[in-house]
Amino acid sequence: MTRKSASREDIAVLARVAGLDFAPKYFDELVEAYRNIEPMLWRLRQGRSRADEPAHVYDPRKFMPKD
Repeated sequence: MTRKSASREDIAVLARVAGLDFAPKYFDELVEAYRNIEPMLWRLRQGRSRADEPAHVYDPRKFMPKD
């Protein structure tokens, strides 16, 4: 699947839906920040199996003191 970066218009819609109304100066900062976090959002949206749940792979015995 090809990823398309959000345009300024897309980010404006997201901000409006969230109830945010920025001055142009601050909107530019929002656009820049969103461009930095967008790759992280794509990684979060990947399909994952139940086996990837951290509670299923964490073994607390690894952190217990050794006698």
